[in-house]
Amino acid sequence: MTIANEPLSVERMPSAPLIITKHSPSFWRITLDNPPINLMGPDMISGLQKLMDIIEVDKDLKVIVFDSANEDYFVSHFDVLRGAEVPAVSGKLGVQQWVDVSNRLHNSGVISIAVIRGRVRGIGSELILACDMRFASKEKAVFGHLEVGMGLLPGGGAAEYLPLLAGYARALEIAAGADDFSAKTAEKYGWINRAFRDEELDEYVNNLATRISGFELPALQATKATLLKRAGGGPSPYDIQESTNKFFELYQRPEAQALLEKLMKMGFQTESDTESRLGHYLGTLAGK
Repeated sequence: MTIANEPLSVERMPSAPLIITKHSPSFWRITLDNPPINLMGPDMISGLQKLMDIIEVDKDLKVIVFDSANEDYFVSHFDVLRGAEVPAVSGKLGVQQWVDVSNRLHNSGVISIAVIRGRVRGIGSELILACDMRFASKEKAVFGHLEVGMGLLPGGGAAEYLPLLAGYARALEIAAGADDFSAKTAEKYGWINRAFRDEELDEYVNNLATRISGFELPALQATKATLLKRAGGGPSPYDIQESTNKFFELYQRPEAQALLEKLMKMGFQTESDTESRLGHYLGTLAGK
């Protein structure tokens, strides 16, 4: 990873698989670190909510960059075995904890950028969609929404953000097909801003974040707020809550539980070929 200057500090958040690297008072990097495959579980979601608490009161911070400690998995997907541990009501809006994180990140006065290497599926995709910008490695990034292949719905923001970025037809292809997509296709579809050769990715994003962090905060905040408004403002947290509720409703069905049981026997949620080529294996379940 190419970083222009030595960081001011590097610290792991207590009780959360997140590492905060402060390159300057105005530019932080947030590294997702939940081995072995960076599942998004209750600890990571809770950590991200605490991160938003910190971000919202910091008067110097202008830009944050999300990346992963695991080059094979940015975020594999939601930890479906621990879903009941995620608070159903959290934050000022009284929505589910992940919805609170997504809404606050998207509407934050701080500009957020995702740097994607490895697999980013399900709620991982929903994290990067809530960010302001997304850049990926052509060689290493893999994108997907697994939910329909498991008898579920892409909740947590995908159903809201993807049609805005990719259009209805491509969003439906992504969601209903439940397959894996390359960074090249993700760029073409508008899922991400741009795909770079892996060796060029960090330099570009670091330079962009450093450049942004040097501009005046009122100008950055006014520009982000205005562009968001002109673009339609993004989804409301209650829209995301609605699709999240539907996700958990579908999860309770015996048919979805049977599909999950089959996947678990195949190595789902472990370091396995199933996780590596999940789009392929979801296709083998179709119609069975």
